[in-house]
Amino acid sequence: MNNPKDNSLDNINPFDPEVLACPYDFNRALRELSSVYLCPHTGVYFVSNYDLVVTVAKDEKRFSNQFSMIQSGVQAAPDPEMAAILAKGWPRVDTMLTADPPKQRRYRSLCQKPFSVSSVAKLQPYISEVANDLIDQIIDAGKCNWMEAFAVPMPVRMIAYILGVPISDMDLFKQWSDANVASFSVGQTREEALRNAELVIEFQHYFADKIEARKIKPTDDVLSDIVNSSADGEKPMDMAECLSVISQLLVAGNETTTSTFAEGMYLLARNPDQLRLVQQQPELIPNMVEEMLRLSTPTTQMWRICLEDTHLAGVDIPKGATMMIKFGSANRDSDQFQQPDDFDVTRENLKSQIAFGQGVHHCLGAPLARQELILGFQNILRRITNIRLPQGEPELAFHPSLLLHGPIDLNIEFDKCE
Repeated sequence: MNNPKDNSLDNINPFDPEVLACPYDFNRALRELSSVYLCPHTGVYFVSNYDLVVTVAKDEKRFSNQFSMIQSGVQAAPDPEMAAILAKGWPRVDTMLTADPPKQRRYRSLCQKPFSVSSVAKLQPYISEVANDLIDQIIDAGKCNWMEAFAVPMPVRMIAYILGVPISDMDLFKQWSDANVASFSVGQTREEALRNAELVIEFQHYFADKIEARKIKPTDDVLSDIVNSSADGEKPMDMAECLSVISQLLVAGNETTTSTFAEGMYLLARNPDQLRLVQQQPELIPNMVEEMLRLSTPTTQMWRICLEDTHLAGVDIPKGATMMIKFGSANRDSDQFQQPDDFDVTRENLKSQIAFGQGVHHCLGAPLARQELILGFQNILRRITNIRLPQGEPELAFHPSLLLHGPIDLNIEFDKCE
């Protein structure tokens, strides 16, 4: 459907920080009024309903994921001080996230094995060990800041472990992950942008030392696999490529899982009937995790570039056009999911939720994220109950990111299971 002349969407800037932080009303309006919408404020084509998002995500031949130049263009050009900071490190290169096949396929094949279902299955005992260790630290208090106590440290400890670096550096991992994510955020001050750039360079040099060490003496960890592996007889990745891949693993293995642990706990606190149900029937936990992923969709939207003149849902999209496919909107499409804003741990069609994307760019770390979430919540719900929000706790608020949808903070109260 083409944009109607009286389209109320034209009064909304989709990149306004308030819209990015709370996109639900805008997404609903998109689906109802114009499932393919050319925004006059940005010149971006927004794709919002389930079927069309899946269509675009699966068609890399027409819709490119090589969006690094778009992302740079959304922000102000670097000033001399920023350029001087970035010159101390390695350039960002297009690898798994911002490359298309066949180039993207090479990077993915080099990193695939450590994140396969069989490899992740071997991590199950350690995942449960970390989850229980974190629960041990809060269970007697009956309350905590859930972000600080579990949602952040659980994924950070896991990604540190599988990369084979010391848990003692966990706080650094979180800072570096946040700094990488900041490039997707709106409203940074110049000082914040410079500090985040410094942290990214710090991250690069830290891992550059680890990479050089593993080239000389390989070890039994994912980082060594990435550094020393080759696919189809091709040469291993160079330093800039390795750093790009590691930064993506750091963010994907941290921010997105943290978001689902946080919003998932919030959903349980706000829906005590669903909490009771899943504690009475723990076999529902894997399905509950899929429902949490659907509702949270931490990677809420993603850029695409149209590679040829295209006709999509009645809208002509020219070659070279910038597009945004909205996974978070698609996951709340009532044509795909009945009563889509409800949290229902028994929902039957959750295999079709697309929180991990679709097509060749489907999230490499999806098996790891699922195992962390399933085992994490199995141990959480075995040990605590009556999860609730403290009196006066505000609605869950989110960072205003262009691509991600991460909660800012969450406090909870709870009781020990008998």
